[in-house]
Amino acid sequence: MTTTLVRGETEVNDAPPSLTSRLLTPKTIASLGIAVVIVGVGLWRAQINWGAAWDNIRHANPFLYLGALAVYYASFVVRSIRWHVLLANAGEDRPSGSMVGIMITSFFVNCVVPAKMGDIYRGYLAKQKLDIPVSKALGTIIAERLIDLIVLMALLLAAGAVVFRTKAPGILIPYVVIGVLVCLAGVGVILVMRAGRGQRILRLLPEAVFQRYESLRLGTVHSFARFPTLLGLTVMVWAAEGARLGLVVFSLHLAGVHLGPSQFLLIALVAALLTTVPFLPGGLGLVEAGMIGVLITVGGVSNSAAVSITLLDRSISYASLIVVGFVIFVLTHVRVPKAHRVVPQG
Repeated sequence: MTTTLVRGETEVNDAPPSLTSRLLTPKTIASLGIAVVIVGVGLWRAQINWGAAWDNIRHANPFLYLGALAVYYASFVVRSIRWHVLLANAGEDRPSGSMVGIMITSFFVNCVVPAKMGDIYRGYLAKQKLDIPVSKALGTIIAERLIDLIVLMALLLAAGAVVFRTKAPGILIPYVVIGVLVCLAGVGVILVMRAGRGQRILRLLPEAVFQRYESLRLGTVHSFARFPTLLGLTVMVWAAEGARLGLVVFSLHLAGVHLGPSQFLLIALVAALLTTVPFLPGGLGLVEAGMIGVLITVGGVSNSAAVSITLLDRSISYASLIVVGFVIFVLTHVRVPKAHRVVPQG
């Protein structure tokens, strides 16, 4: 265990957790098994013309596909700029360019390890590479995730209103209900943290634990300054999700598929919402099943067309991230300096 004292605050375990140890845990193996079962059941029950689906993918326009790939990785730049704003709000101003690699690495870890461990890993990398206390970095990430979810749900409802106008299909109702409930719970937690409730009870904890919680609380609460800027950047992130899916659909030249911007955004947001399920790495299995179901129900496309769109889109948002993220992860691991003990002055 490494202990580092920074600005009078004790940070315990400031070295990034071992990804290898996380990959070999029963929880990770079980989550991957669940993903395999979900995919297997879906493939078994679905009547899909795999030959037609593969033929669609094989004849996709490579330039539009590369455009979708570029849009996806450009969104990480926007995410990094937003994290820079969140950290600056919390009193930790750092260059946003140095955060892009950390952001991609955290998403890579989320794709291979369940329980959103990539977010925790990002907090540790913020300490190692940006000299930001882990607890404060985690506070900004909590704020970021809540803003993400609030904007996602608002856009999902808006896109749904445009697409359906009168009555939404039953397949979307559970997603909306769960998303709204999580948003309300998140806002409630932030309000409690902002009011500083329970401080008297928390003071009974060991001083080091209380200080880390206080750093987490302040990092979370202070992150919400410049809220209009954060909202604008978040809308850009989710718009990029819809644009990526649109380019994927256009690249396939599917006959009889007539999807517009509202449908692209709606389907992409449902897929993004499914990635938040903590017991599956990157929503593997659940995202694919959800996308195919929504494409068929909402988009009115054939089974084979829905599979073509889903697999090609996930080759960007999941498969390419595994490759690119692994390379950056290795480079980050090599370049991360060992923590040094810093004794505060005075």
